[in-house]
Amino acid sequence: MYFCTDMSSSSLLILLLCAPIMGQIPVPLNATVGGSVLIPCSLPVNSTSIKWFYWQEHGSDKLLFHWDKSGETQPVADEYRNRCQVFNNDFSSGNISIRLNNVSVGDDQKTFWANVDFYDEQEKVFKQLKHQCKSSLRVSAAYQDLNLTINSTLNSATCTAHGGYPKPEVKWTGQNKSSGEQLKLKDAQTSHQQHPTKKTFSVTSTVSVKELQSVTCLVYNPHSNQSIENTTVIDAPGEAHLRNRSTISVSIGVVAAILLLLFVCFLYRRRQESQEGSQPVENEEDSRL
Repeated sequence: MYFCTDMSSSSLLILLLCAPIMGQIPVPLNATVGGSVLIPCSLPVNSTSIKWFYWQEHGSDKLLFHWDKSGETQPVADEYRNRCQVFNNDFSSGNISIRLNNVSVGDDQKTFWANVDFYDEQEKVFKQLKHQCKSSLRVSAAYQDLNLTINSTLNSATCTAHGGYPKPEVKWTGQNKSSGEQLKLKDAQTSHQQHPTKKTFSVTSTVSVKELQSVTCLVYNPHSNQSIENTTVIDAPGEAHLRNRSTISVSIGVVAAILLLLFVCFLYRRRQESQEGSQPVENEEDSRL
């Protein structure tokens, strides 16, 4: 079976080996919205000893998957239907790992575990392994389209990003205009909005940039430890206004030059027409001579 997962082979091996030892301590697993995550589980029994096993969501009676040697299975919860996959060919080694596909924000912080009923060959009795391979998901989605704008009138900067999960940490830094020192900016006003269906977040943060030469906004995702940032240079007070006035002045000058050129051309043409009109008309008799 092909493993479609972001986990490295070494990480998977460690988790498989440690799962039975960790017992009731949930193994944290990173998952990305829209992606897949492998929930590893390796048991000290083989497939011939296993009578049945199932994967369940902790704190509820929702089943992700159920397998019974007799062929009788229990129905899984609707939210996990057609999303889970096991690796039948690996049952012989006691590997009952499960892969959860199409990860959503709703899967964040959920814990899953497996229950197993097997036959103990030595004691000749059926036994159960409960709450095996507990794993908790930590879901994330990357923030996108970071936009940083400056309001020269209010001496403020506003940073926006969207499509991420969970709520991010927004960090501001700025370069002091006089000393050139890089400063951590405080007192930023930050707000979040959650999409009604996707449950991802948009973030907007505003901070004062008075006496700053440049400003940087960094949006940090605490689950994935990834961040995006943007930096912009701040105009000195009045620079933008003077630049606009300069642009207007240049435009007026160009228009004036064009109008002057058209006026000169007009006068020249009038003069030509005037000269042509003042030439004497030849007498018909003179023309016959």
